[in-house]
Amino acid sequence: MKPRKTLWLTIIILAGFSIAALYSCSDDDNETINDNLPVLTTTEVTNIKQTTATSGGNITDDGGATITARGVIWSTSANLTINDNEGITVDGAGAGSFTSNITGLEPETQYYVRAYATNSNGTGYGNALAFTTFEGTVTDIDNNLYQTVIIGNQEWMAENLRVTRYNNGDNISTGLSDAEWGSTTSGAYAIYNNDDDMLQAYGKLYNWYAVDDARGLCPEGWSVPSDADWTALVNYVVSGGFPNSNVTNGAGNALKSCRQVGHPDGGDCDTSEHPRWDSDGTYSGFDEFGFSALPGGSRFTNGSFASLGTYGDWWSSTGYSSTYAWNRSMSHGNGNVYRLIYNKSYGFSLRCVRDLD
Repeated sequence: MKPRKTLWLTIIILAGFSIAALYSCSDDDNETINDNLPVLTTTEVTNIKQTTATSGGNITDDGGATITARGVIWSTSANLTINDNEGITVDGAGAGSFTSNITGLEPETQYYVRAYATNSNGTGYGNALAFTTFEGTVTDIDNNLYQTVIIGNQEWMAENLRVTRYNNGDNISTGLSDAEWGSTTSGAYAIYNNDDDMLQAYGKLYNWYAVDDARGLCPEGWSVPSDADWTALVNYVVSGGFPNSNVTNGAGNALKSCRQVGHPDGGDCDTSEHPRWDSDGTYSGFDEFGFSALPGGSRFTNGSFASLGTYGDWWSSTGYSSTYAWNRSMSHGNGNVYRLIYNKSYGFSLRCVRDLD
């Protein structure tokens, strides 16, 4: 009987070693329970755009060893590790909170992001969070396609409106003579100097009566920005370090396209081809937020056209009086965004906006 007892004792010992190994070994990514790994959480995903987003992490316990690397990983799969992902950042070392910029994403795609932190014992992970990038385009009733951009809690068209019909399919009046343009109180649009090349470059010019028409100009789910919407945009730009004052890094320059005659940065920014801003020795756009404001000029109440290349003016949906309404204006010759009132018969550019809250 002694050999049999020895055999059973050997089996029990081997089984014990196997069980111990299951608890002591970790996989390639150190994701099994280990008191010596960093403990952390993943930061909420914010500033989500078409191809970028912001996240990060907060390391609350370094596991008793120095954090040598930290960052986030992301993938379209929820099962992601530092060895199995579609993107990774390295954002310094040490415990505490950190911010990570996620780049190279595809529009309108769901991703998962997860913070990680590595010490000499291995890698610890935060919780996986899901987010979806924005499509980055919108189409009007005429099937005109517009690029869009996320700025703060708003999604804006990054191009001026070109639509010819209201959302119910009715045509917007156009082709008005100078006298008709100044006297009408119905919605109408014009093309700068009746030049189709300018239409493609800068969009159409609409009077405020078209803005105020209940049939609607903007795509479904979008609207002509109110005075408050414009204020929110400018305030967000200011909060990013671009004061709304006449300085070279002012809010207007941060929103303006860099396309300009003689732009100091050269390259594609320095161009005389439309669309572009006229040259200026002091002020030039640098398009920090992708808004790409361009100077479409205007049509005056007497029907004449002016200011192409020098001024960009955009209506708000907010009236001021029976004959005036609020707008926003930018110039090639200053760095800020002006809040002004104009006669509703002026023809100005339009942008549409969508609130993300």
